[in-house]
Amino acid sequence: MSITQEIRELINENIEIPDDILMSIFEFSGANLMEIFSLALELKEKYTGKKINFCSIVSAKTGICSEDCSFCGQSSVAGKKEKKIKVNPLMSVSEIVEAAKIAKKNGANEFSIVTSGTRISDKTELKTIAEAVKTIKNEIGITPCASLGLMEYEDLLFLKECGLEIFHHNIETNSDFFKSICSTHSFEDNIKTVKSARKAGLKVCSGVIIGMGESRFDRIKMAKEIKELEVDNIPINFLNPIKGTPLENIEPLTPMECLKTIAMFRIVNPKKNILAQGGREYNLRQLQPLALMSGANGLLLGNYLLTSGRNPELDLELINDLGFEANNLINSPI
Repeated sequence: MSITQEIRELINENIEIPDDILMSIFEFSGANLMEIFSLALELKEKYTGKKINFCSIVSAKTGICSEDCSFCGQSSVAGKKEKKIKVNPLMSVSEIVEAAKIAKKNGANEFSIVTSGTRISDKTELKTIAEAVKTIKNEIGITPCASLGLMEYEDLLFLKECGLEIFHHNIETNSDFFKSICSTHSFEDNIKTVKSARKAGLKVCSGVIIGMGESRFDRIKMAKEIKELEVDNIPINFLNPIKGTPLENIEPLTPMECLKTIAMFRIVNPKKNILAQGGREYNLRQLQPLALMSGANGLLLGNYLLTSGRNPELDLELINDLGFEANNLINSPI
């Protein structure tokens, strides 16, 4: 029996795939690797269909953060080395809504309000975000999402009542490797926020960043720990080293290593939405289309927080060329 046949049977029987089988994916090349990609594509289409989800974000509040996350250009560590991060207070309701209109026009079906800092604790800011969410929900026709850091259940419930549908909070990496990239909050703090969002009745988007010096086994553990959280959407980000951060000189992953990771995540989490997000242009380069052929069913459309993304028209052209269809429906599974 081939590895792909064994994986397929384990998934059908709802049996956890052993680490050694998942590790073997990273050793494949040529026709054997294409067989793994084909399996990941098969699982994607079986459980999430052929539509590709597009989300877009707005950096609604920027500035040096008190957290020391090694990958982030807004972290306290980056701020000590380079004082070039522009500090902007929280956008107004009208500014956030206008950004949502642009995202909708560009083809996104989900729009996320993203803020820097540990959390949104200022009630005035929380009310501004809630009002923006309410307007986006009622007037724009795009699924509202927010990424606001470590949040308490009561505040998440308030946002849910105002129309928020999805809350995004990455676990970033696995529980063992986390302490290597952040010391100002714990992995358990991330888990608490994810669980609070689920308790509040929100769909949850929680993923990782790969290429931060972790091992392949670390990535397998990430995929399995996310599976335990039962989130709805799993964004896979690829480190785009930012000057001034501790990871600025780290050796990048190869495009094929990134694609193998996407396939592995799909195999571990066959029924979930998996998105190829930040850093895909830098890491996947000419192989970006293969992200959608190796397990991903979503992309981040447009710019990121501190770096530029691809022209949205190119991504729409990409999915058309692959024979997929954009998901432009509000209340979609993503």
